[in-house]
Amino acid sequence: MRLTIALVIGLAAVPAAAQRAPITKLLDKIPSVFGNGPKQPAITMPATPVIVGLTRAADRSVAGDPVTFDLGGFRLGMSEAEVTAVATSRKLVTKGATRFVDFESEVRGAINIAGGAGGAPTRRSVLGDTTLQDDAGGRYTLRMLVWPDGAHLSSIVYLAPQGTTVAEWRRMLVEKWGTAREEQPGDTFAARWSKNGSGFRASANVGPQGGTVMIAPPEGSAQQPGRLVEQAADAFIAARAKKPVL
Repeated sequence: MRLTIALVIGLAAVPAAAQRAPITKLLDKIPSVFGNGPKQPAITMPATPVIVGLTRAADRSVAGDPVTFDLGGFRLGMSEAEVTAVATSRKLVTKGATRFVDFESEVRGAINIAGGAGGAPTRRSVLGDTTLQDDAGGRYTLRMLVWPDGAHLSSIVYLAPQGTTVAEWRRMLVEKWGTAREEQPGDTFAARWSKNGSGFRASANVGPQGGTVMIAPPEGSAQQPGRLVEQAADAFIAARAKKPVL
């Protein structure tokens, strides 16, 4: 079982300077309610697998291949630091953020739930999701997955503002991502991009009244870090289990 603890932090009580910061690690500024016990058991953490689009961002965009696409400068697989760098460079305004406990805390929690002695969670947190607003009034919703080396970007949704024609949306997105695999006729630009065998996908449904543009990973991607948590917890428990004498 995977243990995930999220803390949603509202912006109402945050000073104006913090509200302007793209992604502020608010949880890390709060004294931990868990602490680190003096006898924390050592746990071997798995290495993060290198998977473009999940744990590493593509180096460049390739027409028709959504795993390589960027949306507003964001690419799937980016680390939290890379996401923050894009948000800072674009002066995006944070409208909300959720932080999760880190991978080690998830493993320790899974061990404790299974009846082992995994120790206390760490004081560390990672970005879970955030909403960022651009200067045109559009909003990005970014969702992350927690891996052993930190959080990585797993989905990007852009809520587009009003005021752009269908023809202009088509021009911008085709220039950026290449010709869509599917396009539906209508009063919006409704299109999908995908590549056979990849599972990564992108879509748009936008027009003069706004709409959405998104890039998403293959189905089931969110379960991959959870399996690593379970493997680490199972290995810890197995290594300390008393073996029967037959």
